[in-house]
Amino acid sequence: MSKKKVAIIFGIILLVTCLILLGYGRRHRADIAKRADDIAKTCPRYEIDVAFDPEEKKVVALQKVTIFNDKTEGFEQLYFNLYPNAFKTFDKAPFPRVEMERAYPEGFAPGYINIKNIMVGSSEVNYEIEDTLLKVILKETFQPKNKLVLTVEFEAIIPPSYGRFGYGQNTFNIANWYPILAVCDDEGWHNDPYYNIGDPFYSEVALYQVRIKAPKDYIVAASGSLQEKRNEGDHVIWSFDTGLVRDFAWIAGTNFNIKDINVGNTRITSYYLEDDEIYGTKALEYAQKAIVFFNEYFGVYPYDDYSVVAADFYIGGMEYPNLVMIGSEFYSDGGLLEYVVVHETAHQWWYGLIGNNQIEESWLDEALAEYSTVLYYEHIYGKRAGRRIYEQAILNPYKHYEAVNTPGPILRHLCDFIDWREYSATVYYRGAIMLKDLESRIGKGKLREALRYYFEQNLYKNATTTDLIEALNRACGVDWTEYIYNWLQSTEPLDKAA
Repeated sequence: MSKKKVAIIFGIILLVTCLILLGYGRRHRADIAKRADDIAKTCPRYEIDVAFDPEEKKVVALQKVTIFNDKTEGFEQLYFNLYPNAFKTFDKAPFPRVEMERAYPEGFAPGYINIKNIMVGSSEVNYEIEDTLLKVILKETFQPKNKLVLTVEFEAIIPPSYGRFGYGQNTFNIANWYPILAVCDDEGWHNDPYYNIGDPFYSEVALYQVRIKAPKDYIVAASGSLQEKRNEGDHVIWSFDTGLVRDFAWIAGTNFNIKDINVGNTRITSYYLEDDEIYGTKALEYAQKAIVFFNEYFGVYPYDDYSVVAADFYIGGMEYPNLVMIGSEFYSDGGLLEYVVVHETAHQWWYGLIGNNQIEESWLDEALAEYSTVLYYEHIYGKRAGRRIYEQAILNPYKHYEAVNTPGPILRHLCDFIDWREYSATVYYRGAIMLKDLESRIGKGKLREALRYYFEQNLYKNATTTDLIEALNRACGVDWTEYIYNWLQSTEPLDKAA
């Protein structure tokens, strides 16, 4: 056969393959859109009008949430989490005692949420508050397949905290700030407190429309996409809408510079402080490369916007839907900045798109985010560089911890961890080590196949360890249940695990 004929045949095969892949991509996007439409019919819908007062360090808001009862039983009461109340007293503030000076560098002052009024439809209803839990007592049983509209008027006092909810010299971090509906699943209502270890959050996806009235000199970065900026005297009203997301967070500051870039249908924006242009640009570059890689490796990020925001945040980085806050101190070290940005970007897949109970099964998002970060480094910088990062950031820190501590199991409730060091060592490091060990046994291709299936089957849902095992079993054709639980429940040293 002549070289010309071979080239023609090869070209035809390539063209057919591209057309098949294009058709699959279109069908895949259509399937995702249909799933989102189906979930949107019954998920909660929040409409929040916010007046932000930086001088008084508070927000005043009117929140309307439409709730659909998609369960088989009626409800006599509804539960909401009031996370700002965790910041009410020094003794209960959600930070390790040894880190209180870093959390409150200007000294402690309380933060809390004050509920002024709650109505269902046009009628006031009674409610009870216990720490971070709000119980709304309904006048009539909330029957299955019905919906109700609940309106809450509240005021949140912002503490001088360099945490998820608080303010510093440059930013107001307004996260976990409003009454959010607690999850009710087969186990009943999940009414956990705000633990001071890990990310003590568990929520279903919802739709948000949030309007934030802020002084003119403030820039607001938020979950969702900006629909409108409207001047009103000395203020600007920022209007944001979201797709299906698990929460709504925003960060406000007067010293932001902004750069953005598009990746497919997503605009990535870097908000950085005025003196940090070099590293603000790097943060944008790292986020861009991460989104491109994770889109291709796991499944497409379906939102229009993703923001990386420098913040007065001493803990490192924190993920929220469409937005991550990155401690401003990282904007002086490109190596650390890249790792943190990539890890938090991975959380847009593992926590954001695929949810999990971060209180009971925190390894599902944290270990996967760590493993995904290693995959990023292998893809961008090569296998040797990826191995070096894995050893420096995960394997060796875990071995150092294990050398002087008895490790507990990976899979346990947040309240069972001794401190942040143990939590990080077991959930982040040992969890990622398990995934690397699994990769060495089944191959990177099979593990990728399993994670893509896990992504597709659990998009916009809350997944469990069982769901991940099901994806592994499907990809490999063998049962990995015993292997996974041996790792998750073992307290043996690393060299004896699995």
